[in-house]
Amino acid sequence: MPVSPPASIFKAYDVRGLYGEEMDAETAYLIGRGFARVLARLRGKEAADLRVGLGRDMRLSAPEMASGVRRGLTDEGVTVLDAGQIATEMSYFLVGSRELDGGAMVTASHNPKAYTGVKLLREGAQALSGDAGIQDVRAEIEAGLPEPPGGGSAEEIDIWSDFREHIIAFVDTDTIGPLRVHADGSNGMAGPMVGPILEDLDLELTTTRWEPDGDFPDRGPNPLLEEDRRFLIEQVRERGVDLAIAWDGDADRCFFIDAEGSFCDGD
Repeated sequence: MPVSPPASIFKAYDVRGLYGEEMDAETAYLIGRGFARVLARLRGKEAADLRVGLGRDMRLSAPEMASGVRRGLTDEGVTVLDAGQIATEMSYFLVGSRELDGGAMVTASHNPKAYTGVKLLREGAQALSGDAGIQDVRAEIEAGLPEPPGGGSAEEIDIWSDFREHIIAFVDTDTIGPLRVHADGSNGMAGPMVGPILEDLDLELTTTRWEPDGDFPDRGPNPLLEEDRRFLIEQVRERGVDLAIAWDGDADRCFFIDAEGSFCDGD
């Protein structure tokens, strides 16, 4: 019987821990199975009737972890729509736009390179939390999962163009610009997600750390850290831009620095 993962990885808003020490592909598999069982109860359905979205960020461990979650879901009979490497905001869009029963996003957000994790969603892209769902997944695993029924399936899908069309549809592009903007992607998912949208606006755009890279070769994926804030302020001053924007690793939060050096959280 698989050993239950440490209770400490079940956080307030996600499941997160050190890859290889606290979480691995087997942990991800158990989370997938536990999540399927909890979601079935929440939705008042059999697991075999559930449709669940799946995505992953650019971390080096993400493909293995996502594969584990996917196996866990399908072993419980779930139909999985696997969107591959996407940003967290796109996973919300996937669940909401396709009216899915839930979703799982393999990401450790702004945490350092050594971490991995999973964010869990129910219908309407509502996040499971420690008080509502995450601890139930933990309880399912710790109780000992029965033999899986199997019978699930997975389909690989592409939601990039749909997501961009959705974003542009509610942005009045004629009112934006001209502006000089510097964008910092933290080597996360912001570059491919936001880049094509920014390029359609009246912006003089410069970028740093714009390519996804799970090694995080320059700094980590957390723009709130003091060294990252100093870097962004320097970019505003050196480049003479009107605004600098930085995203965290999974691109679900952004931060702004204006020409005066004022910093604000754009969550």
